[in-house]
Amino acid sequence: MKVAIILRPDDQAPPSKYGGCGRVVALLAEGLIQRDHEVTLYTAKPPTLGCEVIQPAGTISQKYRWDIGEARWAGYSAKVFEHIKNLESGGEGYDIINNHYDPVTFILGRQLETPRLTTLHGIANDENLACFGTYPDENFSALTHTQRKQYPEDMNFLGVVYNAISKDHPFSENKREYLFSVSRIRPSKGQRNAIGIARKASLDLVMAGNAVDKHYFHTEILPNIDRDLSRPGRQKERGDFIWDIENYQPGRKTITYIGEVTEQERDQVMKYARAFLFPLEGDESCPLVLLEAGIVGTPVIASNRSVVPEIVEQGKNGFYGNSIDELVEFTRKIKEIEPKDCREHVIQNFSVDEMVDGYTKLYEEVIGIEKGKRHRSL
Repeated sequence: MKVAIILRPDDQAPPSKYGGCGRVVALLAEGLIQRDHEVTLYTAKPPTLGCEVIQPAGTISQKYRWDIGEARWAGYSAKVFEHIKNLESGGEGYDIINNHYDPVTFILGRQLETPRLTTLHGIANDENLACFGTYPDENFSALTHTQRKQYPEDMNFLGVVYNAISKDHPFSENKREYLFSVSRIRPSKGQRNAIGIARKASLDLVMAGNAVDKHYFHTEILPNIDRDLSRPGRQKERGDFIWDIENYQPGRKTITYIGEVTEQERDQVMKYARAFLFPLEGDESCPLVLLEAGIVGTPVIASNRSVVPEIVEQGKNGFYGNSIDELVEFTRKIKEIEPKDCREHVIQNFSVDEMVDGYTKLYEEVIGIEKGKRHRSL
């Protein structure tokens, strides 16, 4: 098949630092190429993939939607649409378009003849419902069964394809006495809860992530940090801390913040952590970070909400509970979980091969559906 994959202009495949959607798209594109499919990636970021890459609006350096601006975002999407429309007119189009998951291209794409599948990476918030829910007859795929249930029943979801992670990540059974939290810092991710758990359990906590919610960070998180290694002038200390963390010596409920991390830095800190904390206060669609913890052999302690029970097998690759006190108690049980079981759980349930299989089947189904529609209209 000739497959066009569309990324939003604030996503990069793979991302230079943190970013779940771009990382998954990179694995999908590479997996499709290995099966001899032709893949074209539409993006606004400089990628490092072995496929055809088209940047119809050039390179957009801004990282987040609010930095890019609505007009520039819409301009990117319009140029993606125009490029694909011109290919259609010249008889050189694609067999399938997989949108991940730009809302403007999604709407414009209804004017295209090429079959389309939209993968929804986000939760069913008001913004997503106002866009994608307005066209329930389009072809959608979900990341988890929990996410699918968040959206209206009349939306045409053709299946669920879980996010995946490569086996090419380090693994360690040598766990040190600290907990780890890594996510974009905002209330829904529950970093305030992570601090509370560490304090109550008398354990150290290492925190990483970009402070996307500045107010939350400065009022709820920063006052509780004992050591801020993200500050200018502390980069050497930060690097020494990360790359020597195998020899970590615990303090007394010490909270260390290391700022935004690269994939390699995240793996390094994650693989030696006693547990990864994920005490959510909001909903998630399919958090890749749970797979990132498991693949390096680190068990998860998470809130019993949203998709967590669909990804975490209680007592196998982690624990989930309904209260902070319950999560604190799990920190005392976490050594019962074998690191190799965490890794095996992820390999068995969230492999790249399974993800590529899932998308390939959906692509074929969408192509068949659209051919049937055209045949009936003749």
